Amino acid sequence: MKKTIKIFVVAAVLITWSCKKEVSAEQDITTSLQENAKAPKTKVAFDKEVHDFGEIKQGEVVATTFTIKNVGDNDLYIAEAHGSCGCTVPEVTKEAIEPGESAPIHVKFDSNGKSGEVTKSVMITCNTAKIVETIRIKASIKSK
Repeated sequence: MKKTIKIFVVAAVLITWSCKKEVSAEQDITTSLQENAKAPKTKVAFDKEVHDFGEIKQGEVVATTFTIKNVGDNDLYIAEAHGSCGCTVPEVTKEAIEPGESAPIHVKFDSNGKSGEVTKSVMITCNTAKIVETIRIKASIKSK
C-alpha cells in the first residue's frame, strides 16, 4: 500500500511539474507574440519559397537552408517558427535582423513513416504586415 501511495505522489508531482512547464512555454509564446505585434513592421524576401528534395527514401532525414532577408526599413524580429508537423523542424535566429541583412532558416525533414508526394510548411511569425510568413518543402518519398 505504501508503495502505491509513493508511486501516486511521484506521478502527481511529475504531472504538476510538466503542466507548469507547458504553461510557462505557452506564456512565453504569448508574450513574444504580443511583443511582435507592437514592433514596427518591416518587409522580408526569401531566396526561395519552396524547396523540392526530389526523390528520397522512406526514413531518410534531409535538410535544407532558406535565407530570409530584411528588405524593409525596420529591424526584423522572428518571434517563432514551426513546422506543419513534428517531422519538419526549423531553426531560426532570435537576434534582430537589421534592414538589408539576411539570416539562414535551417529546415530538417524526417521522412520516417511517410510515403508518396509530400508537401510540408514552415510558418515564421515575425513583425511583417502578414505576421506569419510561410515557406514550404516538398519530397517524393519512395517506400523501402
